[in-house]
Amino acid sequence: MRCQKKKKKTSAKKTRRQNRRDTQSETSENSYSPSIPVDVLIEIFLTLSVKSIATCRCVSKLWCSTLRRQDFTELFLSSSYSRSPKLLFACIKYGDLLFFSSTQPQNPDENSSPVVASRHVKFSFNVSIDMNDISFGVHGFVCLLSYRISRGNKEIAPVLWNSSTGQVVFLSKVMTRKGDTVKCFLGYDPIGKKFKALSMKKQVGDVSWDQHQVLTVGTGGKSTWSWRTIECSIPHHYALTEPICINGVLYYISTKWSTKTCVIVCFDVRSESFSCMKAKGALNEALLNGGTLVNYNGKLGCVVQSGLYALRVRFDGKSKSFKLWVLEDVEKQEWSERIYIFPAVWKNVVGEYDLSFVGVTRTNEIVFSPLSPAYPFYLYYLNLERNTVVRVRIQGLDTSNCDLCFTSLNHLEDVKLYGKC
Repeated sequence: MRCQKKKKKTSAKKTRRQNRRDTQSETSENSYSPSIPVDVLIEIFLTLSVKSIATCRCVSKLWCSTLRRQDFTELFLSSSYSRSPKLLFACIKYGDLLFFSSTQPQNPDENSSPVVASRHVKFSFNVSIDMNDISFGVHGFVCLLSYRISRGNKEIAPVLWNSSTGQVVFLSKVMTRKGDTVKCFLGYDPIGKKFKALSMKKQVGDVSWDQHQVLTVGTGGKSTWSWRTIECSIPHHYALTEPICINGVLYYISTKWSTKTCVIVCFDVRSESFSCMKAKGALNEALLNGGTLVNYNGKLGCVVQSGLYALRVRFDGKSKSFKLWVLEDVEKQEWSERIYIFPAVWKNVVGEYDLSFVGVTRTNEIVFSPLSPAYPFYLYYLNLERNTVVRVRIQGLDTSNCDLCFTSLNHLEDVKLYGKC
């Protein structure tokens, strides 16, 4: 009897196990669904934030490869034009370089809430750096020079940082001689959809830059990213300003102090060729006195304070007006000149602060920031249409004990990554 009972129990257990397997198999078959088409995945991913996209990359290799597809990254970049652009802040503090970002206010007024900045990354270097080592590109990409000491010699290698994804890419080091100083600018070719770094060097005591090289940031292995020497017949004199990239052309100012003349150097990123525009008359004077190149409605512009006796790049509560030059015809090199008067409330809003010009927003607002790091930190928005000026506080940006703080406008979110999944 006992033996029969054991057999019955064993048989019952086997039956229950089989029933569970059948149920699981049936459930699995009923819940099975074909893979989601890639085009549907892309449509879903386009609705996500940059942070969510970073999370989705970790779900599977399929999702990771989909999010790296060129058609997706281009579509995401195009869609970012409909979203608010980003502000980028670069601060030098105790020898470290810190980057922050925030949403860029759109048409702020006196009732606008403070903008909150979040910290992204800190770069530590074993030599001193300044803002001349940083080139703000387009789409939130930044290029900076990394200095390394190897066997007693200083090696210089540009670093590419994507403020949207946080990816840091070390480019090939620039071949230098002892005593060389290096500049590196970042440009973007909107037709080939590629970033390119432009470098140039000069020896201590030299008055001009030479040995121009270009590196294309590609999608292949980094071993294929190498510097190529290119020809340049345009003299690059000592004073070179921060460049601005507009429609695939890098513009920067070269100043020859011995003759007090300026030229605007134009580097076509796609063709890797140089040309220049000679500044004449009042425009040359403006550039000599610190005029800042800007993107004004997709055209090259230059902003400088106008005064009774001189032109200055520094603005304060006593400033009365500024001039804006706009390149209306590239081929004929024809510029228009406009003078804008600061509103009556300018002095009260600005107070005793010395301000520097930052740039122009998509809605043609002129933006200023403190010339020296100030805490709390404010940006000043001058609306040309309404003739108003308001200040917007940037919270979360601790500028105390900072040596320098630089602000850059109109950055889009670009989720392009380099390397493999």
